[in-house]
Order: sequence, then structure tokens, then C-alpha cells
Amino acid sequence: MSRTMRTAAAVILALIGTVAFAAPPSTCNLEGDYARALCAYQHRNFGEAENGFRALMEQTEQTPETIRATYFLARTLMKTGRFDEASALFVRIYSLDKSFYDTWNCDYLLGECRKALGK
Repeated sequence: MSRTMRTAAAVILALIGTVAFAAPPSTCNLEGDYARALCAYQHRNFGEAENGFRALMEQTEQTPETIRATYFLARTLMKTGRFDEASALFVRIYSLDKSFYDTWNCDYLLGECRKALGK
């Protein structure tokens, strides 16, 4: 093996080691229902994430946290192939807070849902 190949192999192994021991997402160290749901989402535990985001979203008082929960519930539904439900949530976000809809790129995500549904 040439010196260049050995160096490249060493770099690749170093990168793999860094990824294997990477710190958990920062939200997993935070308190609260939203942080727990987001941590579950980041760990691809979509059932737990859905339950957490849905509970937050269904609160009667609309807060910045409930709109973010609605957004991440829609993203969770997309990850699990439930594009009709996700589409409805993006439309709901638009009606609740157009600036959030625009800032968080919900139009693109709604388009991706519609594309997945063949619309």
C-alpha cells in the first residue's frame, strides 16, 4: 500500500472514530415535553416523537412551542410515509403563522408531500 493510501485510510478511520463517539443531539440534554419529543425524533424513535408532538400540538393555547411541535409532527409523519396527514399540518401551520411557514420552508415540504402523493 502506498503512503498516500495509508494516509487516506488513517484519515477515514479517524473520521469514523469521531462519528462513532459523537455527542448525542443537544436537545436530549434539555428538560420538558418538547425537548423529549425532539430528542426522540432525532433518534428516529418516530412513535414516541409523534405522541409527544401530538400532545403538545393539541394544547388549546397556541405558543411558539406548539407551532414547532406541529412542524415536527408533520416532519415525523413524512418520515413514516403519512404524507396526507403531513400535508394537512403544513396547511394548518400556514393558517396559524405564515411567517413561521415561510421561515421554516414549509412550502417546500408541502410540495414534497404532494409529490410523494402524485399530486
